[in-house]
Amino acid sequence: MKTVASMTLKGTAIALAMSCVACASAPDIPERQMARAETSIEFAEQNDAQEFGPAALERARNQLDQAGTAAAHGEYELALRLAERAELDAELALAQTNHEKAELALHEIQESIQTLRREIARNQSS
Repeated sequence: MKTVASMTLKGTAIALAMSCVACASAPDIPERQMARAETSIEFAEQNDAQEFGPAALERARNQLDQAGTAAAHGEYELALRLAERAELDAELALAQTNHEKAELALHEIQESIQTLRREIARNQSS
């Protein structure tokens, strides 16, 4: 009798310990990462990414939406990965935007230099 009670007590203790470990290792809703992704998307939008990096920005939006859906279904690891991808795509859209704006600025500067050179040449000929 003592052996059965001892085994039952040990079994209960093991089951309880395993359930505590399972609870402790269960992923949480990735709220922080989803907020970071949303902030990155908003920042990219505010800096004209819709014009210069629309594909990456759209991917970021879609992935954030998918992350929200995954989180709502309890798929927290998937939601985390999608939110991370959304943040990266928003950053890519911003980088593409910054690159394109820099290219435009460079082109304007080069045109200004050419105009100045023509003016200098014309003044030297006179």
